[in-house]
Amino acid sequence: MNPLHRYLLPASLVVFTLCALVPGAGSYAQPSVPQLPRLEQVDIDLDGFLDEAVWNDLPYVDGMRVINPDTLAEVPYETHIRAFYTEQGIYVGAMNFQPADTLVARMTSRDTQLDRDGFVVGLDPSGGGQYGYFLRINLGDSMTDATVLPERQLNLQWDGSWNARTQALENGWSVEYFIPWAMMPLPQAADGSRQIGFYYERQIGHLGGETWSSPPLPRTVNQFLSAFERYELEDIEPRRQLTFYPFAAAGFDGLRDELDTKVGADIYWRPTSNTLLSATLNPDFGTVESDDVVVNLTAFETFFPEKRTFFLEGQDIFNTHPRSSGGGGPGGPIQILNTRRIGGAAGFDIPGNVNVLPTDVSRPTELLGAVKYTGQIGKWQYGTLFASEDDPEIPGTLPDGTPVTVQAKGRDFGVARLLYEDTSGGGRRAIGWMGTTVEHPDIDSVVNAVDMHYFSRDNRWIVDTQFMHSDTSGVSGVGFLGDVSYRPERGKQHSINATWIDDKLDINELGFLTRNDQMNLSYNYFVNESDIPGLRNRTTGFIATNEWNTDGLPVRLRAALQRGYTFLDNNSLNLSLLYFPARYDDRLGRGTGAFQLPVRYGAGISYETDRAQSLSYNLGLNVDPEDLGSTQVQGRAGVAWRPVDRFSVDLSLSYTDREALLVHRGAGQYTSFEAHQWAPRLEVDYFITAKQQIRISTQWTALKAFEDRFYRVNTERDGQLIPTANPDNQPDDFVISRLTFQARYRWEIAPLSDLFIVYTRGSNLPRNSLFEFQELFEQSWNDRIVDQFVIKLRYRLGS
Repeated sequence: MNPLHRYLLPASLVVFTLCALVPGAGSYAQPSVPQLPRLEQVDIDLDGFLDEAVWNDLPYVDGMRVINPDTLAEVPYETHIRAFYTEQGIYVGAMNFQPADTLVARMTSRDTQLDRDGFVVGLDPSGGGQYGYFLRINLGDSMTDATVLPERQLNLQWDGSWNARTQALENGWSVEYFIPWAMMPLPQAADGSRQIGFYYERQIGHLGGETWSSPPLPRTVNQFLSAFERYELEDIEPRRQLTFYPFAAAGFDGLRDELDTKVGADIYWRPTSNTLLSATLNPDFGTVESDDVVVNLTAFETFFPEKRTFFLEGQDIFNTHPRSSGGGGPGGPIQILNTRRIGGAAGFDIPGNVNVLPTDVSRPTELLGAVKYTGQIGKWQYGTLFASEDDPEIPGTLPDGTPVTVQAKGRDFGVARLLYEDTSGGGRRAIGWMGTTVEHPDIDSVVNAVDMHYFSRDNRWIVDTQFMHSDTSGVSGVGFLGDVSYRPERGKQHSINATWIDDKLDINELGFLTRNDQMNLSYNYFVNESDIPGLRNRTTGFIATNEWNTDGLPVRLRAALQRGYTFLDNNSLNLSLLYFPARYDDRLGRGTGAFQLPVRYGAGISYETDRAQSLSYNLGLNVDPEDLGSTQVQGRAGVAWRPVDRFSVDLSLSYTDREALLVHRGAGQYTSFEAHQWAPRLEVDYFITAKQQIRISTQWTALKAFEDRFYRVNTERDGQLIPTANPDNQPDDFVISRLTFQARYRWEIAPLSDLFIVYTRGSNLPRNSLFEFQELFEQSWNDRIVDQFVIKLRYRLGS
């Protein structure tokens, strides 16, 4: 039986009832919009040269103004942009005029943000500011793309099937785009015509990354997606589209001396222009990219973003609140759906007499399959997702060496989403519902959320709210998010964020929440000034956070003042001052009692040179308070060297000195440590062509902690930490040393068609490896827990 049936119908009725209360737009006379030229027969060689006759026959548009810095000034160079469409998709050509000796081209991995010469096409296929795409090609053919939700929520994890090429010329550089209809949903058009919003942006590397756009939409205004320039298109109803992504992968495990092969496919079908049915068969969710190495000694889970193509495609409909992308509190966002849970590590119950490898326990769970269906009917958008895990098993051994197999049960997941949006008459009014379910012999979790959104017609007010309810194994919890943003004028913004979550809300079986049991009211004030003599811009921010738990204890209090300067040469300086009032920590002890923390202070400074230059560097110093009031000092330094466009070396290093790292020993007892942590990171990139890349990356984090003092919580004296002697007279000194090394060759054969050849090596030393840092690095390299070589081919076939 469909696992959503038991609550999908009643919750849907609630949403339909609530949507009837959304204010109607009434009659609204849309202003006349220009027609985008349509051509039936075109022969475009997508090489970046605008030498086809069709480009000369089309009128061009310009209208660029400076948006970064936010001056809206006229620009020194012209930009001639031409666009048309066919039955297959949209073509855009742009001639970017500027002196040839000023061109800045830097080849990078996809979605790498770097100042250089670049051109952006923004699209709003909904025609009403409901969803869109941000497609950037840089001189040298490196690409960046993202989906866009109102008004400027970008998801850079998404990759699209569009294509573009650039060419350096004597009078500037040119670019050609092809954007297929198959890449995007299109609302049904009853009369055969539809409107699509267009936005163009250009970055000029030699001007310090100065950015221009048409229409001019600086980040200091609320409106973005809904302000794209609209064009009318006739008789576009793309035929049914089927896209097939078969893949084959072979991996060799050097530790087990085992070879593993796998064949599978992702399938995407658009039965109509505004619906998408996708499925994955025998999926391979082994990544060819490594997550960052993180040392987390807090009580809060670390968030890692999704990287798997199947879950990223069509994922935006499941975004219920701006805090889904960040700003959810310590450690990460607040998400009703965190697809990294699907296929995550299984919950093995390891018998005490069985030995297993930690890497086997944390290994991702294979999926039997997953299916997703998304679409739109008028002002309604909807989405469903179902996935089922295989029953995992791992090898183990008994004390006498006898091999055994440890088994676990896989989980079943279900998600449903419904959203009503009204953008007629200007602004935005929306209400939605999402429900998730997780079924397992040991877990039965159901989460429902209702979200509401308002964007005023004068573009000054933004309101986002969300109500949450969870039922996990018979325990119910509730929560509320409420965010209000007011921008009285360009460059100034006030924001208030309210949170109330009881201690029973549990969305983490399929979502992400760093902590429940919180009452929070935060205020942010941000000012961006672009008329300061001698500066490109100056930013000022004030942040006040006031968070209590539901027992009435202050648990997260902070006031911060930030000031940033960007100079005319595009170098930048950032300063911050922090004040932490006295509060309680109710999480580190894992339920053994909250303890008091004193008033604390902090400060930070950082300086970064223009990243568009062939040699750039950054420096940073933070002086932050420890929990007990002592000082934590962190220094950071980095250098990036790009002697030619095809080659780069990026080296960063941070060192942290901690006087009182507090760690819970159990039973309300704590040890403070004097700790030292080094975290170097090296990335070397070489591009054979813009589509063939060799990358070598190494990340190592090593922390050495030496016991200093011992404490216990005095529950009879309002949670004071009382100094004690070492309870067991055993040294608590420990070490954390984690290393990841990856050498990767990637060949983008065609859009979203890749060949990967990847070698990954990793380690995690035991905590009693008390060596010097140099020896720790050598041992981390030699004592592997991951040693894997993978070849993977994925090819896109179809529309």
